[in-house]
Amino acid sequence: MNAKVLRVTAPALLLATLVLVPFLNKAFTIDDTVFLFEARHALTDPLHPTAFDMTWVHAPERVSRIVPTGPVMAWLLIPSILAGGAEWVAHAVQLVMLYVAIFSTVSLALRLGLSNRWSSVAGLMLVAMPAVLGMAGTAMPDVPAMALGVAGVERFVAWLNERRAGQGIVAALLLGFAPLARAHFVALFGVAVLLLIGNLFTRKAWKKSSWEQWLPIAVATLLTIMLTIITSDPTPGAGNIAQAAIRYSSIHRLASNSVAFAIHWMFAMAFALPWIVLRWRSILRRYWVLLSSTAGAALLLHLAHKGDAPYWLAPVAGLSVSALVDVLVDGFRRRDGMQFTLGLWLFLPLPTTIYLHLPSKFLLASAPAAAILLARAMAEHPKVGMAVMVVTVALGISLGAGILLADSAFSGFSRSAASTLIAPAVAAGHRVWYVGHWGFQWYAEKAGARYFTSTPPYPAINDLVVSSLNSEPSLVVEEMDALVRLRRIEDRQPGGRVMSREAGAGFYSNTWGYLPWAWGNDIIDAFDLWVVKPSP
Repeated sequence: MNAKVLRVTAPALLLATLVLVPFLNKAFTIDDTVFLFEARHALTDPLHPTAFDMTWVHAPERVSRIVPTGPVMAWLLIPSILAGGAEWVAHAVQLVMLYVAIFSTVSLALRLGLSNRWSSVAGLMLVAMPAVLGMAGTAMPDVPAMALGVAGVERFVAWLNERRAGQGIVAALLLGFAPLARAHFVALFGVAVLLLIGNLFTRKAWKKSSWEQWLPIAVATLLTIMLTIITSDPTPGAGNIAQAAIRYSSIHRLASNSVAFAIHWMFAMAFALPWIVLRWRSILRRYWVLLSSTAGAALLLHLAHKGDAPYWLAPVAGLSVSALVDVLVDGFRRRDGMQFTLGLWLFLPLPTTIYLHLPSKFLLASAPAAAILLARAMAEHPKVGMAVMVVTVALGISLGAGILLADSAFSGFSRSAASTLIAPAVAAGHRVWYVGHWGFQWYAEKAGARYFTSTPPYPAINDLVVSSLNSEPSLVVEEMDALVRLRRIEDRQPGGRVMSREAGAGFYSNTWGYLPWAWGNDIIDAFDLWVVKPSP
């Protein structure tokens, strides 16, 4: 079976390799820093990667209070830390985890009844999702979470079909660890329950399950709970995953995040458009869904942005909602329990709509289901399906590569700024402070700088400070002597943007924009070198 799956998976594995290998040395970006710091701490305290302080926003804070994720990514990044923080090691780990996700998605497609040809297409659809490629170029836990989740589901289906003890044990372990990479993957337990039932539309299916079939789900649930408790910060009064998630959640984010959820399925996940092309007649027959969802999206955009609302995105969101609804309605109409279950899997990230933001990376939880659904729909109309597959892969890979290139420019400038402005000054004996987060925080500290916080100690006279324009937050100067700017380096090169409010791009956060990539002429980033002088 494994050799067969490997042959069927080979095209997707090759495609992923060709796209991602050139980016193995890509600089660390955005939230990579948090997980790298966790991995560094895990070298001395492997069971409690969040049990330390780091500066986030303006002052030091316990990481367990600000990070609503478990320890999986910290453990996976330990090899990179041991290699001196080598980018290629971290990205190689991500590529291996993507291989696991591809292999498991193709194997699951085969087990769900797709032929070799269309199971191979499911693997290609997964790779062609721009968000998948973009996140595979980071050191964040979304690709590993996706890999653990779909591998656990695949092993669970194998257990249901063949009832081998090893399959059930591996399924429980993989499903149990997935929420420790991204917390909302706990909803996969519900997907497993639906797969256990099978045909949801017959009363017999709901009654036929035996207690043995539930064992992997029960063990996975207990494993997640136990590991969450064991790996929580043991410091009295420290935070945990649930508290961190609640802290950064609010119904005020619901409007913007709901629109983002829909738009991601069109652009970042490359699902809605091919589904609409394959099933346009069915979607047009339910025109009232398109009209009402478009109107609803326009209202949500107004609530979120008032006069600055990008209303042109409302029809995009409406089309995506129409595609998602069609998946469920068609599955229900045909009494296709498998399609209905996969359709519900697409909504797994919905609980995150109350979180601080809803980036496309949260939707990787549903990427395998989306890939299999597209392959099933293409298989029903093979000639049209193959044409849609070729176009989807071409467009998806192009956008994914564009995201990687744009992020390389953005994050790479932070790396070069640290080597240009900080490392030489430290080597010359100066005390250097820095302000900025994301990848710049990692490289600044690696170069020997100290974070300039809103709490003492502060830089002294003749100390140097390096600040970032876009790697939030802004420079704090209220509690110290005067700063005199000595030098600025900046990158204004026109091109792709993944984080640009001016261009509407917010691949890593919809608070910046709803598009995963956009062309921009605005400044990518700028770094200022300051010296502290006595106040006049």
